[in-house]
Parts: sequence; C-alpha cells; structure tokens
Amino acid sequence: MFLAQVGISSGPQFAATVAASGFTLLLLGAVIMLVLILVTMIAGRLAGIPADDLFGIVSGVTGNPAILVYANRAIPTERPDLGYAMVFPTVTVAKILLVQIAAAILR
Repeated sequence: MFLAQVGISSGPQFAATVAASGFTLLLLGAVIMLVLILVTMIAGRLAGIPADDLFGIVSGVTGNPAILVYANRAIPTERPDLGYAMVFPTVTVAKILLVQIAAAILR
C-alpha cells in the first residue's frame, strides 16, 4: 500500500521531469556508464587482470547483474562471480557517498 501511494503521488512530478529533461538525463546516464566501463576495462587491462575476473569486476562496478550472467555464460569458470562479489558492495557504498557529496557541492 505504501509503495502504491508513493507511486501514485509522485507520478505527475516524475512525468513532468521526464518530459522536461528526460532525454538529457538519459544521455548523461549513458555517458557516465560508458566512461565508468571504459575506465574500469582500461585500468584492468593495464593492471594485467585476466578477462574472466575483469568481466566480473565490470559487472560489479556497474551494479548490473545482466553483465554477470553474460560473463558466466561466455566464460565457464566461477571467476566472474568472484570479481563481482569483491567489487559490488564497495562500489555500491561509494556511489551512495558520491551522490551525497555531489548534492552537497551543487547546493
């Protein structure tokens, strides 16, 4: 019930935000994600991290389990799972902290 009420009450504001700046926010999110993936891949390759570990690390950094599923199908080892498990919790906390820092700076 709570989630339904929150969804109903935030619907008009959400629709107005998407109509006003939805494409810009979508484009900004895509650019941020691509830069994050590229930096992780380049740093991983320069550090000599094996590809199976690097796929898990990239999926953990992005927080996207779909990448992990693909890596598990492409590479029949458990190394992508280990890379994901090592990186995901730390990066999740870091993202939360960075958003708070960015909000404080932009005020």
